[in-house]
Amino acid sequence: MSGILIAVLAGWLTPQAAPHPSTLTPYVAPVIRPFEPGSDFGRERAEGDVANVAHRRPLTAPVTVEAYAGSYEVTPTDIEIAYEQGVASAEIRADQMAGPLDGAWRVVDATGATLYDLVLMDAGFGPVEGGWRDPGSTGVPRSGAALSDGRSLTLEGGGVITLERTGGGWSGRLTLDGETRPVTLTRPD
Repeated sequence: MSGILIAVLAGWLTPQAAPHPSTLTPYVAPVIRPFEPGSDFGRERAEGDVANVAHRRPLTAPVTVEAYAGSYEVTPTDIEIAYEQGVASAEIRADQMAGPLDGAWRVVDATGATLYDLVLMDAGFGPVEGGWRDPGSTGVPRSGAALSDGRSLTLEGGGVITLERTGGGWSGRLTLDGETRPVTLTRPD
């Protein structure tokens, strides 16, 4: 029995024939070398921060064009850039969430004369609040609060405008002191 075990063990330990060398593909270097980081990889500073002077002395006199040697302002750091990007992103998100009446508006009559300038805050839900002023009044300009429920715009002391959505703005009818006339709300220039 021990003879059989020795024969089996000898078969396992016998070297196997390798494939013929002509069937193996020789190594060829790639046409484009892979990324090989430099010796300072991970230890270099960000580009904008390399030769940055954080605090420069204030200008005490005008600088002539001939004396200009670079930038008058300090290059922003990565943290300052990230902060500015965050502020811009928050402003974009707030603008996207705002309702259709948000912002500055001008109320004009059928002849194109400006009746009121409005500034409204529309959060996209709930009542729209803001203010108005009469740019054509002489002396102390007339002004007051503005409130809208989406169908009408009440101008405190300036009448009520029934609203109807049109293209890039609003149209409606202004009722003031019992008189009604057509008006249009457009964005100021």
